[in-house]
Amino acid sequence: MMRPVRKTLRMLENPKDDADTEEQLRQTKSHLLTIGQQIEKNCEGKSDEWIKEWTENLWVFVSQFTPIGSKQLKKLYNKAVRQSSESQTKIFQEKEKMMKDD
Repeated sequence: MMRPVRKTLRMLENPKDDADTEEQLRQTKSHLLTIGQQIEKNCEGKSDEWIKEWTENLWVFVSQFTPIGSKQLKKLYNKAVRQSSESQTKIFQEKEKMMKDD
């Protein structure tokens, strides 16, 4: 289930030491987005009960690679998803506005 993100899990466990705090935070968000997308992919087409149980189990598994708990990781993932979708929406709106101005 999580084999496709094996390398990402290792990078989450061992962040680069030479990066500054802001860079480490950006990398962690990126890793969480990748891992969370894999968890969601595993849940596609399953029953609601299965999704709830396995989503929780998979975030617990991910928490083994970091000192952050599973619930906090899931919250961070959800926040990163919201931020990325908001930034994509902004970019789309700016492009649309530029096209209207032309």
